[in-house]
Amino acid sequence: MRYVLSVPGRLTLLLVVIAIARPALAAEPAQPGQPPQGAPPPPAAEPTPTPIAPAPDRPVPQGPDDGSPDDIAGMSHSDPDATLHEDNEFGPLIQIERIDITGNTATKTTVIERALPISAGDVLHSSDRRLRETRFKVLALGFFRDVDLAIHKGSQRGQVVIEVHVTERGTRVLNKLWFGTTDLSPGWGGADIGDRNLLGLGLAVGGGFIYARQGGLAGTRSQYAGELRAAISALGGTRWGASAAVTLVHGSEPFCAPRNGAPPVCAFHYSRVGARVGATYELSALTTLSLGLRLETIDATLPAAPITTLADNTPVAVDLHLEPGSSRVVTTSLGFDHDTRPDPILPHAGSLVALSAELGSSLLAGSYDFATIFGRFEHYWPVRGGHDALAIKLTAGVVVGDAPRFDRIYIADVDHMLTPRALGLVLSTAAPLAILGTRAEKPTYGDLGGSATAEYVFQLFRGSGKERVYGGDVFIGAGVWGLAERTDLRARDTGFVASLPIDLYADAGLRLDTDFGVFELAIANALGRLR
Repeated sequence: MRYVLSVPGRLTLLLVVIAIARPALAAEPAQPGQPPQGAPPPPAAEPTPTPIAPAPDRPVPQGPDDGSPDDIAGMSHSDPDATLHEDNEFGPLIQIERIDITGNTATKTTVIERALPISAGDVLHSSDRRLRETRFKVLALGFFRDVDLAIHKGSQRGQVVIEVHVTERGTRVLNKLWFGTTDLSPGWGGADIGDRNLLGLGLAVGGGFIYARQGGLAGTRSQYAGELRAAISALGGTRWGASAAVTLVHGSEPFCAPRNGAPPVCAFHYSRVGARVGATYELSALTTLSLGLRLETIDATLPAAPITTLADNTPVAVDLHLEPGSSRVVTTSLGFDHDTRPDPILPHAGSLVALSAELGSSLLAGSYDFATIFGRFEHYWPVRGGHDALAIKLTAGVVVGDAPRFDRIYIADVDHMLTPRALGLVLSTAAPLAILGTRAEKPTYGDLGGSATAEYVFQLFRGSGKERVYGGDVFIGAGVWGLAERTDLRARDTGFVASLPIDLYADAGLRLDTDFGVFELAIANALGRLR
């Protein structure tokens, strides 16, 4: 059977062939000024939009070559005011035309400018580490809850304007609040307050006072302590800072627990008056070196033969680690601090390394020859996109020589479930909880101690704007702690594990970062106010 195409059918076939061949025709280069063969007529040209002039405070950046900041700190055409971030140490050279400080109302601009590692006129690569460190340097002042860094075009090609926008914290803060009731004192209370940016000058001042009423333990008395301090993070725009503090303590220190047959007097009286001066030097935006000098006088009324009684009523002599009557403590200290946590108050990333060493000597006119070394390490791993965090926290210390009692490691320094010292005052004689079944008679003071903690942090919220509560986290953690005298480890009459002065502790609670300070509502904190 033959199929004959009519005229309409032939036209249809021709259109089909043209449709099939059209992609090939479109691939042929068109002659200048002529559209490709078979292409539809071009649409009518749309009018070119009128450029919108940028706002004075949000100019469109301009790079040194093509008028765009594509390579400057990783910024793009579509986001001309993107914040700086670290890609590498390369990129085009740029010159800082000026630095704009915005957002500060209480803090003087000169205080912020002194902390900056960059200045107008500097020529640097777009990914220079000084740009990355600027945010940390300003945050390290402690006056701001957040710092944003942005780059804008300058008046000429190759020049840029750096904008440092700060969000201020409240300057008047409640650093600590002491209150509770324990076996040693039926009631105690006090507070530590301060202004971390007095008159916007970058000067931090503060002080605390606590009073503890006398309890029923023989030999005790009512106690009180106070402290005044001041510090400035930068002197005259240099990397040097300075601090000073004076302390007064009128205390009563327990040294034994009353049992059947125990001596009637289980405490001694003392007073301490001291002063500290220090200097800090910023090695980098994240690293600080500190130097210190401490002068202190101690006046102690000690019992002639202090003893304590073990659980089996065996009397044991107690070394109070103090000179009777008047004595002096004169020390020099050295500290190192490296902090990479973007948010040091509610951290979810980064790490902290802090080391300190202190040396006391009779060569400095002191009464005690000793040395102490303490270390602290924290690291945070972000979880669930940074909303949660897993943390490891380690602390350790060693005391060498004839250190006075107050410079030794106290048991509440390592066991978080006990009442901590407040301005040097001991407020409880409660024994640590026996969880592992190790050595029962754990020392109150030691020359070897530390703790290791694992903690998981859940982010509740983060505030914004002018809210008084900046953020909140829920945390849960557990760890192991230990405290010992070296002589106790060498002389033991039980198995090694049973003789170890170690045990476990656990904690959980809520941390709040507020305009008035940081508050922690935790189980261990509550136990420390009641035991």
